[in-house]
Amino acid sequence: MPVGELSVGSDAELAGHGARSHLHDGRVVAWTGSYDVPVAVDAEVERAVPAALAKRFGTDRFWERWTRAECVAKLTGGGVFDLLDLMDSAVAGDAGADVRLSTVRLPGGIVVSVGSRVS
Repeated sequence: MPVGELSVGSDAELAGHGARSHLHDGRVVAWTGSYDVPVAVDAEVERAVPAALAKRFGTDRFWERWTRAECVAKLTGGGVFDLLDLMDSAVAGDAGADVRLSTVRLPGGIVVSVGSRVS
């Protein structure tokens, strides 16, 4: 996944892109690459893991696991409760045979995962 196909900006600047993620500080990360296959993006600014989540899932590579799980949920129509089950499998790369995941770190501590469905 080319990093050059990700953009960080305002909601208004990136409104035309279908695969977007809103950061806690109001910025948006969008996939600006091809939509030949279904694509999902999730991004978080790396920061302290909330205590309840840290207790349940640990802190090692938490934001990477979280964004990967979010991408899988978005691509498969899953909900918030599915994230709990996906946390361990997403970090191991076991997203399912038809989902491909890639995770990068952008300047400013932004962790971004992009998922795509393949047939």
